[in-house]
Amino acid sequence: MQQVLIHVIPLFFALYAYSSLFARTRLHWAIKGLSIFFIFFASQYPAFCRSFFAGHDQSVPHLGIILWSWLFASQIFLIVLAFLKDAYQHLMKWLCHRAAVPHATTAVTLCTLAMFLGAYGTYSALKQPQIRYVTVPVENLSPDLEGFRIVQLSDIHASALLDRSRLEKIVQTTNALNPDLIAVTGDIVDGRVEVRKQDVMPLAQLHARYGVYAVEGNHDHYVDYDGWMKALPRLGLSVLHNSHVVLQVNGSPLIIAGLTDPMAKRYGRDLPDIRKALDGTQGLGAPIILLSHQPKHSREFLGYHINLQLSGHTHGGQIFGMHWLAQALNDGFVKGAYQLGPTMVYVNRGTGLWYGFPIRLGILGEITVFTLTSSVKNP
Repeated sequence: MQQVLIHVIPLFFALYAYSSLFARTRLHWAIKGLSIFFIFFASQYPAFCRSFFAGHDQSVPHLGIILWSWLFASQIFLIVLAFLKDAYQHLMKWLCHRAAVPHATTAVTLCTLAMFLGAYGTYSALKQPQIRYVTVPVENLSPDLEGFRIVQLSDIHASALLDRSRLEKIVQTTNALNPDLIAVTGDIVDGRVEVRKQDVMPLAQLHARYGVYAVEGNHDHYVDYDGWMKALPRLGLSVLHNSHVVLQVNGSPLIIAGLTDPMAKRYGRDLPDIRKALDGTQGLGAPIILLSHQPKHSREFLGYHINLQLSGHTHGGQIFGMHWLAQALNDGFVKGAYQLGPTMVYVNRGTGLWYGFPIRLGILGEITVFTLTSSVKNP
């Protein structure tokens, strides 16, 4: 049933846009026929994206996927514009008691605007992420840790759309930032190991003085979880499953802890357990950096004296305006820094994004550089 719905529901909205904009105009039948063909084709992009479960998405050339994703993005905007047009016409009819006559110029204008927005939104989604710099004040930070630099990558979503060439540039940029530590906060890949292993291979080139640490995201549970949990360490990523490591930085300890993702519940895997992740760290007096893909449970960690929590998952909302919905769905967290008592929670806007919704407008992807600094000098 789910497979049927993913074909039918997008087609329903697409046909609404066609009916609203094209059906009753005097446009030539060939133009109408071409319009309905592209509307039907674009509406099936979500169903295609689900083929990553079986690996069928590798059968489409990369340029073809980019063009298909652009058509889908354009269709999303076309549906929104058609709805706004209908709402305006109904308002005018109610106020002026006169029905508006469908006009071909309106259809062509809105279709052109939708295609432009779709192209720009897809370009913004695929372009290299911005670099953001964040200073993290840590009370009584040891002088040995002053200036310690952490680079965060999140929601890479290596896929048929966000392929190896894009990730290679991200890795080059990350290494050039000269990090002390690299944190990868979940949703690393969409697809099976045998299909996507070449696309994630650049991760093996990540380099930081004190290592590369990662946690799983919800997407990492969907396909070949066990395979990826074996493959990622072979790429040099130390995956933290409700566990921690204590780094010795110039003789001073620094704790890096990581949680599993709540999506584990659906698959009968280990649920996030902050108590287990930090077991044995009491009394060390060391700063704690927590990696947790989803930010919405952050308030539950307030009693654990975490200094910095790195999360992702929301992609920043991707489109300005839509980010308010993402914020509501994630307990008020969507992008940037939030201060919860002694804890700075930072929500990365996503170094990539899921290729099932390949649009960014006003909210670009990011690579984040954190620098630890003392907020209170030691006596």
